[in-house]
Amino acid sequence: MRYFLQRMLQFAVVFFLVTFGVMIFMRIGMNKPGDPARTMLGGFVTDQKAAAVNKQYHLNDNVFVQYFYWLAKMFRGDFGISVQQNITVANYMKGRVLVTFFLGFYSLLWALIIAVPVAVYQAYRRDSNFDRAGNLFSFLFVSLPALVLAPVIIQLFVIRWAWFPRISEKVMPWQSLSGHFKNFFLPVVVLTLPLAAIFARLLRADIVQTLQSDFITLASAKGVPPSRVLWTHALRNSLFSLLSSVGVQLGALVGGALVVEQYFSMKGMGALLLTSILSKDLFVVQSVTAIVVAVVSVANLLIDLTYAFIDPRIRHARALT
Repeated sequence: MRYFLQRMLQFAVVFFLVTFGVMIFMRIGMNKPGDPARTMLGGFVTDQKAAAVNKQYHLNDNVFVQYFYWLAKMFRGDFGISVQQNITVANYMKGRVLVTFFLGFYSLLWALIIAVPVAVYQAYRRDSNFDRAGNLFSFLFVSLPALVLAPVIIQLFVIRWAWFPRISEKVMPWQSLSGHFKNFFLPVVVLTLPLAAIFARLLRADIVQTLQSDFITLASAKGVPPSRVLWTHALRNSLFSLLSSVGVQLGALVGGALVVEQYFSMKGMGALLLTSILSKDLFVVQSVTAIVVAVVSVANLLIDLTYAFIDPRIRHARALT
């Protein structure tokens, strides 16, 4: 319980620092210092309109009052308004959240599905041709970020062979499963390949080291089947770096999603964040940032709790603190 409360305190501190910092930095370079409404509405807005918006959203108060006013309303489900679009931020984000969720979920899931068996077999057949080929391809895809990989895949599968659509429409699985697959396949591939390469390299290195441990030698000497030694004992004790990497890569997925959504014209949170930053739509940027920070922080908390499930020693150590 104490550990959980400590993590929640850390989450609160990180959430405050990031969202408050975004609010401050978004006000740097405004058309008129101290006038956020004129920044959001544009330089040619009338003084009366700018003054009305500043008053309506407490933008004339100091930054701490502005922040806590926005924060209190956000926890009640009111994320503010997009002055540029003249709609609430909640409605502006509606539908886009699911696009980015599916994109990130599929990418992370398939990266693990690919990386785990490949890394296990590489470690088991270390220095074999399969291991060398795996190392080559993992190094290749680690070196190819989404910014480089996306145009290559588009050139091959969209322009040359025309197997998939250039613009990925927002098709949910309950609307059309085949349409959902076609629209999400290439964006997911772009994000999955570098992720799978990172995960495979980390897991292979850990399993190679684990296989040289005394408890693995003891298990083999007792007659435990090699498959059980490999997939149960060695893999379970080699997951810590992989899980840590998953937590770190969640943040990188946001940046990757931003690039991919732009290339494939997907209306997701990444594209929304970029558009809002360029148009200086303050409430939208703050709200998207808050959601991303919350999701990444909660996911990392769940990963930390998973450590105790994998290794009982961690669970017992936390119980004593």
